[in-house]
Amino acid sequence: MRCLAPVSRRFAGIALVLAALAAPALAQSDAGRALSSLSPDVLFVRATGPWVSGERRGTSRIVLLRTPSPDGAQRLYVQWLAVVDPSTGRTGTVATEEIPEVFDWRVGMEDYRVEPDGAGSRVQIDGRVLGSGQPRRYLLTIGPPGEVTFGALR
Repeated sequence: MRCLAPVSRRFAGIALVLAALAAPALAQSDAGRALSSLSPDVLFVRATGPWVSGERRGTSRIVLLRTPSPDGAQRLYVQWLAVVDPSTGRTGTVATEEIPEVFDWRVGMEDYRVEPDGAGSRVQIDGRVLGSGQPRRYLLTIGPPGEVTFGALR
């Protein structure tokens, strides 16, 4: 019987560890549902910084999507988020705008750098022209909802 005591304590310890791990898993079930609802076409999502428009304020993010295009063309979107339910603090999407040049110009995004400031942000994008393979640098400027510019840098 003495041999079983250390084994029983080991299993009790394992049971305690598993119980401790299960508690956060239950709390993360909402996160699990949110993650499982993401499309496999989402290549990445990145917070880009704050925005302010009058009394409204929130954060913005960029979302890069894969397309079925044989050349690997991508679609880039900017989304503006804000608290939509002050009683719970729930955040929602205020606006979404595509940056059509990324798809139209056949830009393959390879890297980016986000520079947030108080009222918006700048995103410097290192990309490659899909047809020629030529490297190019682009600048995406994000302000309040609906205010966005995109262009190639020289």
